[in-house]
Amino acid sequence: MNLYDKTEQFIVKAFGKNEHEIFYAKRTAYWIKELKAGADEALLIAGLAHDIERAIYGDWKNGSNKPLSLRKHQDMSAVEIEKFLKKEKAADDLIERVKYLIAYHEEGGDKDQNILCDADCLAYFEEKALRNAKKYKQIGKIDEMNKKLEYVFSRIKSLKAKMIAKKWYKQAQDILSR
Repeated sequence: MNLYDKTEQFIVKAFGKNEHEIFYAKRTAYWIKELKAGADEALLIAGLAHDIERAIYGDWKNGSNKPLSLRKHQDMSAVEIEKFLKKEKAADDLIERVKYLIAYHEEGGDKDQNILCDADCLAYFEEKALRNAKKYKQIGKIDEMNKKLEYVFSRIKSLKAKMIAKKWYKQAQDILSR
């Protein structure tokens, strides 16, 4: 079994019955493939594992986009995937690249970090935006959800990813405005 498949099994096991997070991780990897043909193994593994700390420590940041919370989230995920990859005897350069990518998946940075960030945002819009919009509307937190949608959309770097996300972004806004 290759390292990507082992990572996917690790993610599935770590998130347990949380099918939304498992789907989200897999879709992030899917969107990486859509945004970068021939994406390398490290980038795809980073896509699967970018939020692994949530499986281990829970959603302690509760959707916060505060810089210190994001930094801690990214660093914790990088450390957790490093532990897994070392157990799997992955090459040191692959481990370092995966950690580097995950350490900046929230805001991007270089070309591949931007692809991971865009894929993360696309998976959010595809998997979580509509469900969360319905939930936030029901509990009367429309402004908070609108801010979250705007924030995630603003993180997207590429025009291609913005065009893909736009339909879900508008659908979520429509739910909130009804």
